[in-house]
Formats: sequence, structure tokens, C-alpha cells
Amino acid sequence: MRLVAPVLTLAIASVAALVLALSSAPVLERGERPAEQILRIAGASLTGQILFGHAGDVWAAQGNGLQQLTQGGRHWGQPDGSPNGSEVALVGWGQSSTDIFVLDLASSTFGQLTLSEQPRIANNDWAFHPQWSPDGESIAFVTDRSSPHPVLWVMRSDGSNKTQLTPARSAQDAIDSFAWSPDGTQIAATRSEGSLSQIDIIDVAQPGLSMQITDEPGGAFDPTWSPDGQYVAFAAREGARTRIRVIDMTSGQATTLGDADTARSPTWSPYGGQVAYLALVGREFELFVLNVSIDSTGQLSAGPPAQLTSRFGADATSGLSWLP
Repeated sequence: MRLVAPVLTLAIASVAALVLALSSAPVLERGERPAEQILRIAGASLTGQILFGHAGDVWAAQGNGLQQLTQGGRHWGQPDGSPNGSEVALVGWGQSSTDIFVLDLASSTFGQLTLSEQPRIANNDWAFHPQWSPDGESIAFVTDRSSPHPVLWVMRSDGSNKTQLTPARSAQDAIDSFAWSPDGTQIAATRSEGSLSQIDIIDVAQPGLSMQITDEPGGAFDPTWSPDGQYVAFAAREGARTRIRVIDMTSGQATTLGDADTARSPTWSPYGGQVAYLALVGREFELFVLNVSIDSTGQLSAGPPAQLTSRFGADATSGLSWLP
């Protein structure tokens, strides 16, 4: 495979925003402050746990503190918790490649599902964004294994039966972050073809067919489904700011829930009443939560964002995974 950094192939946002997302380095060293002092619930109630990347490891925010799930060995990121909460799929960085692993939380052992590093560096692959299917039987991911840029693949949860899901529509076709629908029949994906990315809905049974559901002037990225499948939240660039927006999958109506100078990775809570996201505060990406309400007509609104971490520095390109 051609050796490219797949994240950079997508025109997800403005160049400045993407540089900030990739280069922001945490200033807080592990052990500098107790974790319970870093996480602060400010008018929000955090139920369950939110997985995210920080300083090359995977962490979980839960209750009133943080738990470190990985401890070096590789640079770890892009975690996604299994539906039953017992395992975490994640990406491990090698010298010139990345692979998909599964971490068993009870035993703290890793299973490697892909083998991207080859004898010749030019043949190495990049694999990113593992996402469990709702039934826990499969893991989808993106890789440039058979295409110039990453496209969707799927495999069994043990790493067997790797199958390319979406054919590349052109030499510029690229898929980045994505999310399964709650019923497992569709995937909402960040997709671009040499231009600003938008959100596509891909039919898992007929993956060659897809429907673009956004037309954001500054690009749309990082989709996430609501637990009932009625809404897709995403981030959209508008001028110098990022909007956290939600589209009603029945009416097609889009609503803005909040905004920030630079934001990534909106993620619905398992019960649908909150949306978490990462936003730039100074030089660090921090974790925020919006309380979301729906009126009798189905119109969404959100209160002011609650900042959950302070001077911690989350990995903006690792995304979030919210478990019950």
C-alpha cells in the first residue's frame, strides 16, 4: 500500500483546525495531579464511562475520576467498547503502520486482529477506527489495504473473515470516522473524494449504495447515531468555528446543539439524553457534555456545555466511545 497518513487525506475541516487536532500535545504528565482532580462534573451527571485517548494511552472517564486502561508498549488510541462492555477494540501504532487490537478488560490482555506491517515498508497498511457492530459479532474498520485511501472493511470479532465493505468510488475516495446504526443495517461515515468531507449513509447489505445526508459548506465529519436511530449527530465547520449538529433521519432537518472554536467526535450517551464531544481549550482538547432534550414535536435543544476535564489534553483524533 502507498504509505500515506489517512487522516490527512480527508478535508475534514480547515487546514488550521486539522493541524491543531494533530499537533496539540498534552502538557499534563501522568501523576502530576490525582485523576479525581482532573475530572470535574460541572452541572452534568456522567452515567457510564467514556473512553478516549490521552498521551498515547486509552483512558476511561467514569464517576468522578479517570482510569488508565493501557500502559505503553505502543501508542494506543481510537478505542471503542464492545456492546457487552467486556472488551475494547483499539488501534496500536507501529513504526510505519497501524493495527487493530482487542483489549480484554478483565484480564488486561490484548489480541491482535490485523497484521499491517510487511517485510517491505511500501506494502504496509494503515488500519483505523475499529467499531463494534451492535450485536458484538463483527468489527468494522477503515484501511488502505486494497485502495489508495482508506475505505470500509469488516471482520469477525476474532479477526477472521476480513472483507472489504465499500468499493472505492474513485482514486480519491476516502472514509474516515464512522458509526453503525443501532440496528446494524447502516453505517454513517465521514467521506470525501478530494473535497470537503460530508456524511454518507451506507447500506451494509448493499454497500455500493450510499446517500449523502449533509451539505455543510465547511465540511461535516465524525457522525454518531442516537440510541433510537432517529438522529445522527456530527461536527461541521462553519467559518472559524465548529458546530455540533444533529440531523433528523426522518425529516432531514438539521439542528445546532452547540459550537466551539475547534471540536471533534460528538458521541451520544447510551440512553440518548446527552452528547459528549472534544473541544479545544487553549492548547488542549478537553471533554464536554451537552444535556439534550426533545420536545413534543421532536425538536432537539441543548443546554450550555459542561466541561468535564481541565488541563488534561485528550487526543482529538482518537474519538470517544460511551459505554453504559
